[in-house]
Amino acid sequence: MRMLRGPRLNYFFRLFLDLLLMGGCAWLAAQVVGHSLSQSLLLLSFIIWYLTARAVHFYTSITLFTFSQEMTIFLQVLFTHMLLLFFGVALFTDQVVMLRPFLLYYQLFMLVGIPVSKYAYRVIAAYVRNQYKYIRKILVVGSAELSASLYRSGMLINNLRYTLVGIIGERPGNGLAANYLGGITELETTLSNNEVDEVFLALPSFQSEQINFVIDCCEKMRVQVNVINDFSRIGSGTLGTTTYAGFPVVGLRYFPLDDAENRFFKRSFDLLFSFLFLVLIYSWLAPIMALLIKLNSRGPVFFKQDRWGLNNKKIVCYKFRTMQYEVAGGKSEFRQAVKNDQRVTSLGRFLRKTSLDELPQFINVLKGDMSVVGPRPHPIPLSQESKDIVQNYMMRHLVKPGITGWAQVNGSRGQVLSSAEMRSRVAFDLWYIENWSFWLDCQIILQTMVNLLKGDERAY
Repeated sequence: MRMLRGPRLNYFFRLFLDLLLMGGCAWLAAQVVGHSLSQSLLLLSFIIWYLTARAVHFYTSITLFTFSQEMTIFLQVLFTHMLLLFFGVALFTDQVVMLRPFLLYYQLFMLVGIPVSKYAYRVIAAYVRNQYKYIRKILVVGSAELSASLYRSGMLINNLRYTLVGIIGERPGNGLAANYLGGITELETTLSNNEVDEVFLALPSFQSEQINFVIDCCEKMRVQVNVINDFSRIGSGTLGTTTYAGFPVVGLRYFPLDDAENRFFKRSFDLLFSFLFLVLIYSWLAPIMALLIKLNSRGPVFFKQDRWGLNNKKIVCYKFRTMQYEVAGGKSEFRQAVKNDQRVTSLGRFLRKTSLDELPQFINVLKGDMSVVGPRPHPIPLSQESKDIVQNYMMRHLVKPGITGWAQVNGSRGQVLSSAEMRSRVAFDLWYIENWSFWLDCQIILQTMVNLLKGDERAY
């Protein structure tokens, strides 16, 4: 859906203010360290900031977030911006040592300046909205459960756009009891005695008679109605809205990677990350690994296995061989690797323990079969067995499989011992698909590195 004129102007105005402030921070940092300000470096900083902020929806309307929520996203953007800017300077110039003090001061001034400006913007925006009656007075009508959900979302507290008149329907808890005005039968009286701009109707869809009663009352009093439907009984996915032939349509599962821009951003990151890894590390490490594998046991260097990728398409997954060739290369029945597995070579145990056997999968990423981060691709026999006993198992294949994933950094790796364990892995994978963001990918990559250094007893 296209942004309306107001939100679009707000989006670009807030972005412009941040870029202006960043320019001031860069100028101040240059004065502190005694360097001239590089326009090309500042342009690179602006581009990185914009792309990173866009990826995590930093400039979504501030009425949808509390200040603390906005600052959490800001810290994610700032940290990612800092890493990518340092990386860009190291990649495109030979002055990283000379520029390091400037970059550190630049990030420090941003760390202080941008939160102050964001808070000031909120104060001014709240004053303007209140002064010119831009704040909408709302009445919530509905079940206690859905009213509590609105409360937890932050919509009913500390909101710059809405102020809560009260709640009609079931008596709520969770800090909202003082706002309770009575049952639904009191609606018309409440609308007559209070100034209400909008009603948020939060009733379960099966209570059609009460829904119609509320809508009729609001239309009689010329009050705008917003219907918040309860789809929790149907599905747990993120909802997406669109229109077909003029009819509003709600999709029960909408994923961030359904968006072409998000897919392009993720693919661009995959290409850059895998290319740099293959050139800077894999190019010299692979020959060493190949020599060690050849010296350790007879057989090929690589192990190739068919697995299911995006949309159940069969892909060939590459790994360094870690088992005896007679077993790994034969056509015997599929068996998962187990602890102290006799099929694993002495070198293979080290490779599996450190996950070095997975490194050839960066070739899969470069080819487009896999992503750096995503649900791990399972052997096809394991997938065929699991899809019939684990609900929503095949939804893992709505995105490209990854070298590492949300399930893996949360301890779900190695041998699958039960269907309950597989269900847990699938739950992690679906959560990742439903909540994907560039920052989440960065978090998973960093956590993977930490886990590799700590070691994992399930890596065998």
